[in-house]
Amino acid sequence: MKTYDAVIIGAGPAGMGCAISLVKSGKIPCVIDKAVFPRNKTCAGLVTAKTERLIRQLLSDDHSDDVFCNSADSIKLFQKSSELVEAPLARAVHLVDRIDFDNSLVDRYKSLGGTILEGERGFSVDYDNNRVTLSNGSEIGYNTIVFADGALSMAHKNLKVNKGRLALGIEAYIPSNRTGIKSVNIYFDYLKDGYMWAFPHGDTVCFGAANLFKKGVDYKALFIDFLNDLGVDFTGVEFIGAFLPYGYIVPQEKLPLNVILVGDAAGFADPISGEGLYMALQSGIYAAEAMQTDDPKNSYLKKVKPIIETVKDGAKVQKLFFSTAVQKTFLNKVKGKKGLVSYFFENQVDEYKYAYRDIRKLYGDYKNRNK
Repeated sequence: MKTYDAVIIGAGPAGMGCAISLVKSGKIPCVIDKAVFPRNKTCAGLVTAKTERLIRQLLSDDHSDDVFCNSADSIKLFQKSSELVEAPLARAVHLVDRIDFDNSLVDRYKSLGGTILEGERGFSVDYDNNRVTLSNGSEIGYNTIVFADGALSMAHKNLKVNKGRLALGIEAYIPSNRTGIKSVNIYFDYLKDGYMWAFPHGDTVCFGAANLFKKGVDYKALFIDFLNDLGVDFTGVEFIGAFLPYGYIVPQEKLPLNVILVGDAAGFADPISGEGLYMALQSGIYAAEAMQTDDPKNSYLKKVKPIIETVKDGAKVQKLFFSTAVQKTFLNKVKGKKGLVSYFFENQVDEYKYAYRDIRKLYGDYKNRNK
């Protein structure tokens, strides 16, 4: 039985962030994924400045630009279909299609000599003996096992961890010539605990919705109503969906010392913006760095403290932000305020220059700057 420094479950951005970083450091990982690449994933694909730096860190300079399918130099906010404001962006924001982006990360890993088992379903994990039994009956061992398999991670069930609050994301990729959308568009007031979006993706526009999941709600019908309200022709377009973490951190302290969760599996997604790519890549890289130490688990938990604080702070703000009264005040406040929206995007979305608990300070700094 071959034993790897790490077995990584899931070959998305979190898993590949970890795997590529491990190979570069001289470690020997093995990645397992149920899919065969290329494959698609539900994701709006917006790449913030902080995320772009991580992408360029993982990919070679010759190919890092190739993963971007589009860019936009403005963001528009809407109250339902009524435009409130179009704000220019000092730095054009890039976008990725997950089918190409994830495949590029996998190709980069393979080019470095990394081992990946694609299309692997039906495998099982023996936590007591640090081994994985593959679907063909063969076994591999590990020193550390990293779960990067999404918000419904098998680790949650197998290790009896509460999966916490979830959002449901729905997307449809619609040909650009049916829409003409070239900016990053965010739509409020269609959902009670979330928002809709439309982002340019090369020859298509990614329309999507993310909302706190509640049983009995027909989210597909709400999404269709949104598309119809915008007058978008979605004839022949496939809808895809997935569950996403929504303001809940998985308590990894309860897991065995050589079990690490990264990305969505750990609950690492911004509860306000919905951004998951940054936390996925960063937590994966942190996990790889932690495995260079004598105490990987505790080293990792120290490294991801800023991520955990952002999610926890954001979860508190989220409950307030999506309340009816605050949403109404927010939408009235941003109407026509290009400078305010640009400032918020550049300082809180593109970069985490403020903690969510200090969001009032962000607004105060903007006001002082514009006196």
